[in-house]
Amino acid sequence: MDSRLQTVELKLMDLELAVEQLNQVIIRHEQTIDTLTRKVEAYRQQLQSIDAPIADAADETPPPHY
Repeated sequence: MDSRLQTVELKLMDLELAVEQLNQVIIRHEQTIDTLTRKVEAYRQQLQSIDAPIADAADETPPPHY
């Protein structure tokens, strides 16, 4: 009985370690997602703040040699 209890305790310790490691991975992923979300938002704001519209090729004047 004592051997079985030790086996269960060892397995529980292994599971607790695995859960803690997975928790650390989740924390890192959340931080990465937060960072990427902020970057995407900053890029979106930069794109919206561009005042000059992109001209169509048909709207451009031809060079002088035409």
